[in-house]
Amino acid sequence: MDRVKTGIEGLDQLLLGGFLRGDAVVVGGSPGTGKTSLGMQFLYNGVTRYREPGLFVTFEEFPQRIYRDAQGFGWDFRRLEQEGKLKVLFTSPEVLQQDVVRDNGLVAEMIRETGARRVVVDSISHFHEIADSPRQFRQAVYGLVNALKREALTCLLTRELAEGEELGSGPEEFVADALIMLSRAYVGGHSMRFLEIKKSRGSGHIAIPSLFSVSTGGLRVIPPFQEPLWRFEEAVSTGHEQLDDLLGGGIPCGSFYLMEIDGELHQDLLDVGFAREALEAGDRYARVAGQSDPRSRWWDLMKRAGLEPNLQERLAAGDVVLVWPGGPEAPAISLSPEVFASETSALCRGQGDRPLRVQVDISRLLAMMPGDQGCAALLGLISRCRSCSAVVVGAVGPRAVSPGDLERLRAAADGIVRIWTEGSYSYLQVVKTVNSARTPVHVVTQTSEPPFLEIIVQ
Repeated sequence: MDRVKTGIEGLDQLLLGGFLRGDAVVVGGSPGTGKTSLGMQFLYNGVTRYREPGLFVTFEEFPQRIYRDAQGFGWDFRRLEQEGKLKVLFTSPEVLQQDVVRDNGLVAEMIRETGARRVVVDSISHFHEIADSPRQFRQAVYGLVNALKREALTCLLTRELAEGEELGSGPEEFVADALIMLSRAYVGGHSMRFLEIKKSRGSGHIAIPSLFSVSTGGLRVIPPFQEPLWRFEEAVSTGHEQLDDLLGGGIPCGSFYLMEIDGELHQDLLDVGFAREALEAGDRYARVAGQSDPRSRWWDLMKRAGLEPNLQERLAAGDVVLVWPGGPEAPAISLSPEVFASETSALCRGQGDRPLRVQVDISRLLAMMPGDQGCAALLGLISRCRSCSAVVVGAVGPRAVSPGDLERLRAAADGIVRIWTEGSYSYLQVVKTVNSARTPVHVVTQTSEPPFLEIIVQ
C-alpha cells in the first residue's frame, strides 16, 4: 500500500506505516488537546522529510499566529513558504466552500504553485456556521473533502469536540477514511494526553489508547507496547511459534517465565507445546506438580499429539521426570519445603550439556505447601535452575493464589505472559520479557490439532 508517513514518533507505528495516500483523516478532540499541533507537524514533516509540499487552511488563526506557534516547535513555516513548499491560507468556511468548486480557485492555484500533496483544514467545526442542519453540515464537509481528494491530496481535518463527546458519532463518520481521537484523562492526579485511532478504512491499525506528549520538538506518541529490543540468539521454544515471535525468539536460558492463566482456559493446552519441544529437541524435561498420570488431560493431549512413545522412552531413560504425577482423583498432598527441595535438587545434575526445561503448575504446588512456605520453596527451585542455565516455565491462576504470593512471583519472573477470558473470547498479552518486549492484546483460540492453541496476531 502507498503510505503517507506522518513522521510523528509512535503514530506511524499505530497506523502500521502511515495513512493511505489520498485519505481524509479527521482528528477530533476538545480544545487544547493538540489537534492543530498534530496538523502542523504532519505538514512540516511532509515537506522536510518526505519532499511533499503542503497547504494549511485555517478559519480562526491569522498566518502570523500560525508562524509563531510553529516556530515554538522549531518549525520555520515562513521560510518554507518563501521557498514555495508550503502555503498558509486564512479564510472563512463560506469563501472556502465557494472556492474549492472552481477549477481556477485560489486553493487550486496554491496547490499547483507548491505541488502540494498534503493539506490540513483547521477546523471543520466552523462549517456549522454555514449549515442550518446536520444534513447541510455533512454536505458542506463532504463537498470539501471530495474537492481536495480530486487534487490527489491526503487531507487532515481537525474537529472540535465538546466535553464527553465521542469522535465518530457525527457527520465525520461518513466522510472520513480515518478517525483519530485526542483526549485528556487524570492519572495519579496528573492530566495526561491520549491518542486513539478509532477507524482506518481499508487499512490495518492498532486501536489502543496511547499516551502522547507535546514538547519543543512536537508530538511524540508512546504506544503501550514495544517491539523486542533484540531477538535472542539462544533460547528455547515455548512450543508455539507465534508466541516465540512475540517474545523475541522464545525463552532465554537461565530464566523464569510466568504464565498467568485464568481458570477458563486449560493450561494443559500450553503445557503440551512446551513438553513437545523438549522431547523433539532431546532436552531434559521435568514436569513439577502438574497432573500427568495416564488418566490426566495432559497425558491424553500428549497421546493426541503423537508424543506418547517418545515420552515413555524418555521416562525410562530418566531424562524426563514427572514430579508428583497425581491425577485428577489423587488425594490432597501436604508437602514440606524440605522434601520439595530434596526431590528437585537433582534436576540440575547430570546428562552432560543437555539443556533442562522445567514446567511447574504453580497453583497446585502452592496448594500442597502449608502456609506461605510454597512460594519460598518455588523461588528456591528457580534459583537452582538459573544456576545451571535451565528454563523454568510456571503456570498460575491469578485467583488461585494469594495476592502476596502473586506479586512475589511477578517480581521474580524474567517474563510474564497473561492469558484471560472476557465474554466469549480468550486473550493473550506479553507484559514482561528479558528483552523488554510488550505486546498489544491478541485473541487466542483453541484448535483440535497440535499445538492446540492459535494466537491471532493483530
